[in-house]
Amino acid sequence: MKARIKLSLGMFLSMSFGVASHAQQQTPPVQPTVQPAVPRGLTKEQQAALDKQDQEIAQVAQNIVKFLDQDKAAEVWDGASPVAKRIISRDAFVQKVAHDRAILGAPGMRMPMGIRHYRYDGTGNLPAGAYINVMFDTQFAQAKGSALEMVTFYLDADNIWRFVGYSVH
Repeated sequence: MKARIKLSLGMFLSMSFGVASHAQQQTPPVQPTVQPAVPRGLTKEQQAALDKQDQEIAQVAQNIVKFLDQDKAAEVWDGASPVAKRIISRDAFVQKVAHDRAILGAPGMRMPMGIRHYRYDGTGNLPAGAYINVMFDTQFAQAKGSALEMVTFYLDADNIWRFVGYSVH
């Protein structure tokens, strides 16, 4: 399992902040079939490779939220997967991120909450394929409690994980 991650993925992923949330808002009430994308019973070598990939993806996700913290949503969108760019325009993505962040205020402490691998069946507005969600528990200045930030990656046809979405709840 040697999925490549480009170094520019950090910028790419940070741009897709509103893509996943926009797609989720457009999804009909029928829930897609979600299955874990990671098979059970991996060898030690396969598990080590998966752990390394997850660490790299988590770092890219961290870079993306930092870009969003710096009001660089447009740069994040520029590096997003073609899947993300079909779902939401650059301007709509930038506006969505700015709107969501304005309500919450400046980000403060951010704690990683984990990584989840999913495989969607293609129902709804997201294409079938493998996805990774990286989650953060984040304190925002104007929020009463912490918020869950989620950065989503999609395994494109060229076997490169690319940013496709960001949401904050």
